[in-house]
Amino acid sequence: MGVKADYKSVLFSGCAIEYKDVSLCNLADYTSLRGGMSSTYQVHSRKMKFSKIYKNIDEAVNMFLELKRKA
Repeated sequence: MGVKADYKSVLFSGCAIEYKDVSLCNLADYTSLRGGMSSTYQVHSRKMKFSKIYKNIDEAVNMFLELKRKA
């Protein structure tokens, strides 16, 4: 299993991933408005002034890895 597959597995299990200031989570696990958010992922970094919501988990994981390399 590769790193990307490992990160997806963590998200599917209901956990978030954090590295320094960069975070990746499935918003459905953290909001009470779960309708329609089952596959909505957020990548966020306050220091890098970046926050974006993704519908595609692969795009979210790729952006998280990109920001993680910069952190």
